[in-house]
Order: sequence, then structure tokens, then C-alpha cells
Amino acid sequence: MLIIDGHLDMAFNALFHRRDLTRSIQELREREDPVRSGLSSHPDSLERRGDSPYTLYKGVTTVSLPEMRRAEVGIMLTTIMARVQAPSPTTHNACRTRHTAEARGRAHLAYYQALERRGEVTFIKSKDDLERSVTAWENPQPDTPVGLILSMESADPIDSPAAVAEWWEAGLRSVSLTHFGVNTYGHGTGTLGGLYPTAYPLLDAMRETEMIIDLTHASDQAFWQILDYWDGPVHASHCMCRALVQGQRMLSDDMLRAIIERDGVIGIVFIDTMVNPQVNWDKPSTFVSQAARPMQAMIEHVDHICQLAGNSRHVAIGTDLDGGFGRELAPVDMDTIADLQRFLDLLRRAGYSEDDVAAIAHGNLLRLFRDNWR
Repeated sequence: MLIIDGHLDMAFNALFHRRDLTRSIQELREREDPVRSGLSSHPDSLERRGDSPYTLYKGVTTVSLPEMRRAEVGIMLTTIMARVQAPSPTTHNACRTRHTAEARGRAHLAYYQALERRGEVTFIKSKDDLERSVTAWENPQPDTPVGLILSMESADPIDSPAAVAEWWEAGLRSVSLTHFGVNTYGHGTGTLGGLYPTAYPLLDAMRETEMIIDLTHASDQAFWQILDYWDGPVHASHCMCRALVQGQRMLSDDMLRAIIERDGVIGIVFIDTMVNPQVNWDKPSTFVSQAARPMQAMIEHVDHICQLAGNSRHVAIGTDLDGGFGRELAPVDMDTIADLQRFLDLLRRAGYSEDDVAAIAHGNLLRLFRDNWR
């Protein structure tokens, strides 16, 4: 069955971690040695010189394009990701200035364009593109390109409202205004505060297009400010339920209901810290370094959202796999992204009908775009 992954960070993994995502998972894993604390395997890497503090562990990779094809993950929302924040050894997409964030964002775009030239992916910018990709995945071939809907995790690479039209033309279709910390347009995860005044002209420019706002990583205040001002479509590409796991990174029941009332979609995240009830995202000391729960734990969040909505119309998949972590924090019974097909089987065993499973796997995100693109 076709799966749409509503949140992946492919360009980040390719450029920051220097991964050739056209290769098999086995080859990527053989190239990287987790025993060396995440140091780059490249012999010329500055990380390998002396006592460098820059030893950010990249995790055991779970995503590559061949593995996505094997899993029938035929369409993805994948990110341009750069935020304005003081870099540190534990940050991965932080830039000191907006100009740097814009440059990194354009580098991510160039990476996806290079993949398209090689026939690995195909940009989805319109309803017609979407339908062509869906049709191609009804009878996929070994080299069928993965459909790519371009998203942006924090709007910092957008230099000004005047730049929105250019990004739209390049294929950008979904934007979250903030990420972790305090960014150019307002407050994100882990902070108290709302939008900055500069956010509103940006939203106005986005409304002139058919952009969809991603409410993921908005602070609580920013979340409600966006909904008060924005009358266009919304989704939460990779969020979970605060009723089950504590912390601002999750969505409260009121937030979930607000997205449901807008006919939005919430993407289920495949990372242990999002489903582990011992974790509180407002208390970093509670974070874990090793997964403890299986994919069944994700179904608890699916159930919660479906019970609030009264149907399965508002749940999707937004794995965030390899999004700053690796297999060590994925569900304990998940080896690679190909195991998403087994997750669909778990939904069936939990009593979800075949129509429900199809809606969660791809139908709800298809509806989001079909209904909001002219």
C-alpha cells in the first residue's frame, strides 16, 4: 500500500551527515562507524583532528531512497531546514545569521533538484503532479521516482515576504514558522512567547499562494496566534498527544481539536521520546538515549486523535526518521523505514478497517493537498 511520509529531513542528512541517500541502507551503515561517537568517516574531516568537540552522533541510519521504494513510501514531505540560533556542539541546523540560513536553505533545495535530475525524485507542485505520482505508485517499478512535496522547518530561510513567491515557484508548499528555540519569526519548541511582528506580513504573503502552514514546533502562544490570524489550511506534520506524553512539544487536546476543526492532519512521529510516558519535553533531564517502546505505542496516539475526531480522517504518518537521531531512538521493533508496512498491519490488528488504514497511510494527506490546491 502507498505510504506518504509527512516529514523527512533528506537534505539535512545528505549534506550535514554526508550521506548518499541513493545507496542502500546496508551500504550507508557500513560507511558509518557508531563506535567512533559519531565522527565523520571521511578521512579529511576536521572532526577527526585532535580533541575537536564537534562529535555530534548522527545515529544509525534508517532512511534511504532504495529503502523507501522497498517500503512503498512513494511520496514524502521533506524539508528545507535551517534556523537562526547560536550554533553549539549539540545543534544540527543552527545558523548565526538569516543570510546563512537562507544560503543553507537554498543548498537543500539544490540537493533536491539534483536528485530530480538523476530521476530519483519528482517534484510535486500541483494537483496534476500529485495525481501522476499516485498513479505511478499503483504499479511501481524498481526505479519509480519518489514524489517530493517540499516543506520548510522554520521559515528562517525565507528572507522576506517578497521572497515567498520565489520559494513557491521553486516548489515550497508547507512551512512551519518556527523550530526549536527562538527564531526569526517567533518562539518555537522549548520557549515561552509568541510570534514576532515580522511573522504577520510573511503569513500575508503566504496566503497569496496556496501554502499550508505546519503548526509543528510552534510554542503554545505562537500556535494560537497563528490560528487566530491565519484562515488558510493547516497541518501538524510530526506531532503527538500531550495527554499521553508531557511537554510543550506535544499537542494538547484543545490544539488537536482546533486542527481537526480546520480539517487538518496530524502526523504520527516514530521516535521513542515522543511516545515514552516517562519523558517530559519540558524537562530535558527526562530524555532517554535508547528506545524502549515498540511501534504499538504509536497506535495509542492514533487512537487518541481518532477518538477526539470521531473518525480516522485526521491522522497521517510523519516519521521524522533520521531527524537528528537514528535507529537507537526509533521504535524497538523498527529497523528501517521499510517497517512502516508492518505498522499498517498493526493498525489492522488494532481493529482499523482497510479504509481507515488507507486514510492514515496516504489518503488524509492526499485530501489535504487536493482540497487546498486549485
